[in-house]
Amino acid sequence: MSELILTEEQAKIVTQSWGPMPVRDPNGKVLGRLEPTLTPEMIAEFKRRAASPGPWFTSEQVQARLQALQKEWDRLSGFDETYMHEFLSRLDATDPGHMRPTGQTA
Repeated sequence: MSELILTEEQAKIVTQSWGPMPVRDPNGKVLGRLEPTLTPEMIAEFKRRAASPGPWFTSEQVQARLQALQKEWDRLSGFDETYMHEFLSRLDATDPGHMRPTGQTA
């Protein structure tokens, strides 16, 4: 049976993965997929995250917020953390549908 030994850097990436990871050749062709072994620590972390009060955002909402922040940064030539939080609060007010865990309201 053939064996592949990962570099320390590659092994670190694999062991810190929280989900399936495709393995590709140098040209990007998928050779296989590594599935993580769920440890008790990973399961506890998943449960902790699921119990978080949120707010929760979809990836599309996160991308939209990042783009809006960049536009505002460019428009103002920068801003401080306080302004950023105020700006994000205004974005939240215009998008009240961001996801929250079941049973919670905005």
